[in-house]
Formats: sequence, structure tokens, C-alpha cells
Amino acid sequence: MAASGVSTVQERGTALPILITRVAICIFAVSQTMLSPLITQIGAAFGLGLGGSGFLFTAYYISNIFFCLVTGRIIAVIGKRTAMKAGLIFYALVTFAFAHTHSFAIACVFISCMGALATFIEAVGMDLVDDMSPVDAASNLTMTHGIAGIGMIGGVVYSGLMLNAGYDWRTIYTMMSVAVGVVAVVFCIVRFPKMHQSAAGGLAELKHWFTRRELYPTYLALFLYVGAEGAVTGWMATFMTTTLGYSSLLASLGTAALWTGVTVGRIVCAGLVGTRYTVRALVSFLCTVCVIGILLTAGVTMPILFWVALLLVGAGLSALWPLIASTALDAGNNGGTVMSLILFFGYFGAAVIPYLIGLIGDAAGLRMALIASAIVFAALGLVVRFVMPRSVSEKRTQG
Repeated sequence: MAASGVSTVQERGTALPILITRVAICIFAVSQTMLSPLITQIGAAFGLGLGGSGFLFTAYYISNIFFCLVTGRIIAVIGKRTAMKAGLIFYALVTFAFAHTHSFAIACVFISCMGALATFIEAVGMDLVDDMSPVDAASNLTMTHGIAGIGMIGGVVYSGLMLNAGYDWRTIYTMMSVAVGVVAVVFCIVRFPKMHQSAAGGLAELKHWFTRRELYPTYLALFLYVGAEGAVTGWMATFMTTTLGYSSLLASLGTAALWTGVTVGRIVCAGLVGTRYTVRALVSFLCTVCVIGILLTAGVTMPILFWVALLLVGAGLSALWPLIASTALDAGNNGGTVMSLILFFGYFGAAVIPYLIGLIGDAAGLRMALIASAIVFAALGLVVRFVMPRSVSEKRTQG
């Protein structure tokens, strides 16, 4: 738990604050997936091809890598509630500005800010929910990420439905900014219990957690997982349209099916965590499910089996992130700083691995690219099973 050595924050009066915080985290999730269906139209608005349009993804994740390092410091200085309020308000403003800019360079700046703020909202939100929840970090984060999975599905569905209804990307992002503004207002009104205050560790605190050798395998696991997840979810729609010949609509539905598997899997795993299951056992099992599912998507020819495989991939991805992240969060009581490092290594993987998988796709085809992603998940399972210290990976998920 985030407040180690401190009595658990009172359970009474936390249901509504936890709910609105999880809704805010969903905003982060929606922003991650809503861009993909819109990327071609956005590029066309600026007179760009696919290559130029794709730089928007780069801008989004590069800002994540660097901004997450200062998130813990900001939380410590201004407090968690104030940090979340500021993040939501600025996100609404930047999203509105992005929707109305007519310069691609400025658009890249705005979407980079959106990426940074989305990371900030996730980090602060996870720390807030962890502080208010009476359950352990693994179960708590798994359920919260299950709810975030709804946002992942919602981002794809929202963009697709709005495009199908005839709305352009500017209107879609404008409406998104209004929705975030409403969430920000509600968040400011809701009364929160007294929060555990993280220490303002700054660079010294970051260095302390960065140099904790027992956490190196956890950081490596986060790098591998987020990178491999980004590769699979990022390239799957392209694989469906270019290799399998599916329409763009079916490809979007396929992506939604994958995220549905993620969401359902996270909710199910949140109910499974307990004394019988260790982080090592659950992560090893889920990695195996991922490998099987990805290999099936790359190899099967029957449509029904392919769609089942998509759900299987999503189920395998489901709880890997919260389970691995919980091993770092449980290592100390400075949740904001630790979460910053968790996000740093995760987004570093998202910036590197999908690009490398894309190079494999250019050289050998997207089937081989998916197989390469399966190999990364196999490596992740091996890291958790044989490299991560037993004191960490065999921690009972109930705490």
C-alpha cells in the first residue's frame, strides 16, 4: 500500500472519490486509443501522408517518457488532489486547442502535452485510489486498470462512431475536451478524505528508487510488457487490413474486441488475487496466454478462430501491467515517485519496441512481426520467473 506505516485511510466516504478518480483515469485510457481511427483524417487535414501523420504517435509517447519523471515531485509539492485538478483542467484546455490549431508543428506540441498530461492523470489517479482503498495494491490496481480498459474500448468506439456519423476529427476532440472539463468540475466539487502526503524527494528520491537493485527486473519487465503491448495493439489493425484483407470497420472492431478481452480479464483477475496466487504464478500464466493468442492470430485462417484469438490476447494482456507495477509500489511508501519510474520504463518500452517490431514487419511481413511480439512476451515470462527476486515475485497478491 502507498501509506506503509500509516493507518489505512478511513473506508467511509471514499466510494464517490474513488469512483470519480477512476473516471478521470478512463480519460487517460480514451486518449490512448481514440487517436488511431482518426490519424488518417488528421494527417489529411495538414496535407500529410501516413509517415508524417505517424509522428503524432511519436510526439505523444516521447512526452510521456520525460514528464513522468517529474510527476512524483509535483505530487509531493502541491498534493495529490490539487495535482489531479490541475491535470484535468489543463488536459481539457490543451485538447480544445489541439482541435482548433491549423499548424502541424503546433498540433504536435499540443498532442505531446496531451500525452504528458494523460500520464500525469494516470500516475496521480493510481496514487489517489491506492491511498483511499482498503485493499492491497495488486487487487486495487487490477480493478482500476479494468475500469481503465473500458476507456480503452471507449476511445476506439467513440472515434469510430463519430466518424461514421459524419463528424470530423476537430469536432470529436472538441467534444472530448468538454467531457474532460465536466469531469474536472465534478472532481473539484467532490469531498475527499485526508490523503497520505508523499515526501518531496526530488532527484535524490528518484536516484534512490532507480538504484534499488532488487527492482531492476521489475523495471525490465515493465519495459518489455508495455513495449510488447504497444506493438500488438498498435499493429493489429494494420495486420487485419493489409494482410488479412479486413475492412477498416472490422479492423476497428477487432481492436475493440482485443481491449474487451483486456477489460474482462482485468476484472476477473481482480477477483482471483488471493493467498493461493503469487505475482510470479499469475504473470507466468498470463504471458503464456499472450504467446498462444498472438501465435494463433498470426497463423489461423478461420475467421472465428482469429476473433477468439483476439479475445485470448486481450485476456493475456489484462492484468500484467498492474501485477508487475504492484511489486514496485509495495517496495516503499513514496507512491508518487515509484509510479513515476514505473511509467518511465513502461513508456520507454512503448517508444522503442513497437518501432523495432515495425522494422521487422517491413523486412519480413506483419506475421513475423506478431511472432516477434510473442517472443517478447515469452522473454517477459522468463524475466519474472527466473530473474525477479523471489521476495518480490512470490509475494502473495493479497499482501
